[in-house]
Amino acid sequence: MLTLSLLLTGIAQGRAAELRSPWDMPVSVQKRDAFTCPSPPELPNTIKAADYYTDAAHSIVDPVRKKAYDEATGGLRSAMRDVIDMADRYQADGDEMSARCAAHFLDSFAANSALTGDTTTNQAVYVQGWTLGSFAIAWLKIRSDSDISAKERSRITASLADVASRNIDYYKKRDDKSDGRNNHRYWAGFTAMAAGIAADRKDLFDWGVGSFKIGARQVQPDGTMPLEMERRSRALHYHIFAAAPLVTMAELASANDIDLYAANDNALSRLVRLIVAGIDDPSLFATKAGTAQEAMHLHADDIAWATPFERRFPNSELAALLKKLTAHSMPYLGGMPPV
Repeated sequence: MLTLSLLLTGIAQGRAAELRSPWDMPVSVQKRDAFTCPSPPELPNTIKAADYYTDAAHSIVDPVRKKAYDEATGGLRSAMRDVIDMADRYQADGDEMSARCAAHFLDSFAANSALTGDTTTNQAVYVQGWTLGSFAIAWLKIRSDSDISAKERSRITASLADVASRNIDYYKKRDDKSDGRNNHRYWAGFTAMAAGIAADRKDLFDWGVGSFKIGARQVQPDGTMPLEMERRSRALHYHIFAAAPLVTMAELASANDIDLYAANDNALSRLVRLIVAGIDDPSLFATKAGTAQEAMHLHADDIAWATPFERRFPNSELAALLKKLTAHSMPYLGGMPPV
């Protein structure tokens, strides 16, 4: 029997959705005429971005190359923030005009084939995935709005699936490379799952689940991840960066009655416990990585992704870290974490 949330989602889409998300729930819509939707920006078809590290461990940033990277990707990051802010406003306040504006942005990006060009560098592939994942989650947050037209729905979801498939093509040839098994693969898996749910494409969703399992197998009995430990002074940072998509994938899977939290003998719990301990005292990471860790300045990207984890598995130390945050929105994860 369909639940109320599935029924409402099915009505909005013209049919009952097979794949579900944590945001498939009734939203109390508020019509606010004061909101004016700006014109969507023009996003590039081809992403021109290169990495900005100077060492083999990818731990030392070259400021000149980092500046070039920021300039090349600034428009994408701005678009991500705009769309997720509107999507979260719809989720939090029922602001229907925000949902329709977010859909207008996403439809414009789809109509102009944004992100579909050739990716000539590894970094361009990663940026493509991060941007797509943000847009896919934003779509999942607004898709219950019945005023979004069927034409927009069709074009947006087809575009999300198309870009996800292009992103996956890169990783099909990377099984023997580090980014075929490290945090980049998990971010790609998250993107595929989100786009798969959006487009009701189980093949994309299942590829994401497979990517999660690759990550879960990387988690050692002590919670460390060898490929992330190779990042030397940024080992703690990259354990955190790896955990963010893994936890979010577990939430996306849970909405579809799949328990990924239990994978590899509760690997995620070991990883999160290690991260919480490392934020308090990074000496374990310093010892394992063979060098002191970069100083942390706690903000949303560091730990906000753990909000749904802490609700499922209450932890006083983790709860204390979450309370220190002044914001909880994470652009790469599509804004506010699942509630």
